[in-house]
Amino acid sequence: MSGAALAVTGSVHVSQARQLAARAAREAGMPAARVERVALATSELATNLVKYATGGLLLVVPHEGVLDVIATDRGPGMAHVTDSMRDGFSTTGTLGIGLGGIRRNADEFDIYSRYGEGTTVLARWYGEGSDREPRIPGVAAARYAAPGETECGDSWVVARAGGVTTVALSDGLGHGPGAAAASAAATEHVRASPASSLTALVAAMDADMTAHRGATVALAQFREHDPTVLFCGVGNSTVRLIAGDGGHETLVSTPGIVGRRQRSGRRASPVARPWDARSWLIMHSDGISQRWNAAEHLDAFEHDPATVAGWLLGAHGRHRDDACAVVVSGGERM
Repeated sequence: MSGAALAVTGSVHVSQARQLAARAAREAGMPAARVERVALATSELATNLVKYATGGLLLVVPHEGVLDVIATDRGPGMAHVTDSMRDGFSTTGTLGIGLGGIRRNADEFDIYSRYGEGTTVLARWYGEGSDREPRIPGVAAARYAAPGETECGDSWVVARAGGVTTVALSDGLGHGPGAAAASAAATEHVRASPASSLTALVAAMDADMTAHRGATVALAQFREHDPTVLFCGVGNSTVRLIAGDGGHETLVSTPGIVGRRQRSGRRASPVARPWDARSWLIMHSDGISQRWNAAEHLDAFEHDPATVAGWLLGAHGRHRDDACAVVVSGGERM
């Protein structure tokens, strides 16, 4: 899956963010009027990051006829989100379309903020002729390339066939084009054969001679009418399963990396866990700190999966390494 992430620290980044989002909207086939709405809302989101935020990131994420623009930061957060949505509200006396205007310009809008911690805003637009629903709902991701790199070495994929949906996260070793190629080689096996067993998919990744660097991977599989999720991982990805009652569990991967030349360690069998409409699965690479506490942030899971992915990247990303967060929701919010 593609996308772009921009660290927003100065006014020069506002125009860059606007250009990124407008280009993505045009590539998605959106009409000129909608492209302008995307550009206007993105400019406001980036301007807010410059004025108010610490550690701001602007993410442009196109996927399956949908364009998400996510602004996320590490502070200071909002004490009164409802007031901030009101037209004319400002803490600096400046004029702009504000959060209320962003909400009106977007087809969908979501915001998650904690005072003293930070804010994540999601603005979503649907392409022309879209049925306003992604083909595979409930899955979202956000990623960030290491500083100085033009390609992210982390990648993800969601693919479905024969009532089976497989989601994968891959972290190519190192950075740059070589790491991106290794990740792409791993995720391509999922894209080509999503209904294969997780054991078979990992074996195919191990045997792939094109993955010269190798990668760490985390894979989850869901089957229609089956109230379980299957998980298998190799390497140091962080994977957490959160139940509808707030209980949570860390799913452990086996040590090693995939790729024939780098294979090391014994491959474990997939594990099965209960899954229902209120369950959430979070997978992220080591570019995001694993020290976030699910029990302390259950309110995040009242939001869109894309908002959760953006929050993880913005609030807990190391911002010095490739990073990717993949979020899967059972369909109902907590």
